[in-house]
Amino acid sequence: MNKEMKMVVNTIVDEMGRMEERLIERMDRRFDEVDRRFEQVDQRLDSLQHEVNACKLSIDAINMRLDQHERTA
Repeated sequence: MNKEMKMVVNTIVDEMGRMEERLIERMDRRFDEVDRRFEQVDQRLDSLQHEVNACKLSIDAINMRLDQHERTA
């Protein structure tokens, strides 16, 4: 290979390396964003689960009161 051809090949290889670095950086940022969103979804699910449990407890308490009322009536 002559000097000029080697220089062209080296330039292309260098540019490919820079492109790879940029792609990896973008992918890392994207994965970080996806992780953040999953954490938010997990937090919302936990909150909803607490609300569902509170509703179940309320319904159980109401049913118990109704049963007591029916027994005394």
